[in-house]
Amino acid sequence: MNKIVKEKLKEAILLFIIIVAFGSVLAIMLKYENEGEKNLPFNLTEMLVISSVDEKEKTENLENYKRNLDLNQYNDFYLKFEKNPDFKETVYIENIIIENIDIKKGEGKNINIYIPSNSEEKLFTYEDNFKVENSLTYKGSNKDNQKNLEIGNQGGRVLFRIVNQNVGEYISNDEVDISYDGTLLKSIGVSNEDIEISVSFDVIIQTNKSDYRGRINLDLPCGNILEDGVCNIKKTDFKDVAFKREK
Repeated sequence: MNKIVKEKLKEAILLFIIIVAFGSVLAIMLKYENEGEKNLPFNLTEMLVISSVDEKEKTENLENYKRNLDLNQYNDFYLKFEKNPDFKETVYIENIIIENIDIKKGEGKNINIYIPSNSEEKLFTYEDNFKVENSLTYKGSNKDNQKNLEIGNQGGRVLFRIVNQNVGEYISNDEVDISYDGTLLKSIGVSNEDIEISVSFDVIIQTNKSDYRGRINLDLPCGNILEDGVCNIKKTDFKDVAFKREK
C-alpha cells in the first residue's frame, strides 16, 4: 500500500470517528431535550385537578328572585413533590414556582388565577390581593402551609385555582333544592364548548443545589361537569414532562 493510499485511509477513519462522535453527542442532546433529568432531588409525583362550579349571590334585585347567582367554573390544582430516595446529596426545597402561565380561551372568557386566601370560611376568595398576575411562589418551610404559600422543604403540596368567572347567571323562584355544582351550567344552557380552555405552565423546582424546570399542558375542565357536577383527574405519570437543569 503506497503512502498516498495510507493517508487517504487515515483521513477516512478519522472522518468516520468524528461523524460517530458527533452523532452520539447529538443523540444524547436530543434524548435530554425530550426526557430531561433522570435523577432530580425532588420529583413531581402527583397532580390532582378538581373541576366544578361555585356561585356568588348578586346583591341587586334580590327581592325579585329567591335565587340570583353568578356562576364561576373553577379548576383546583394540587401538585405533590416528594424527595427522590436515590438522590444522595443533602438537599432541600427553596422554592416551587409556577410561571409562564398560558391560557388559550375563546372570546368572552374571564380567566383568572388565584392563590389560597386567608379566609377561615373559604379556601379561595376572588379578591384582587389573591389574584396571580405573572407567577406564584411557594417558599420552602418546615411544613406545608398553603394559606401562607409555604411548602415543606423535604416535600409537600402546592395549590392554586384557575377559574373562568361569570360564565352564566342562575335566576330562579323555584323552591326545589339544587346542587351547587357544574349541573347548574347545563340548566341555564351553557355547553362544554362554552367553558373549554387549554392551559400550560412552567413548574420550577428550586433547591439549594440546582434548579429544574418542566412544562405542563392540560385541557380544562377535567371532565364533563355539566353531567357529573364535579370531576377530577389524578396524574402520576410525568414521562411527558421533561424537567431540565437551569443551574
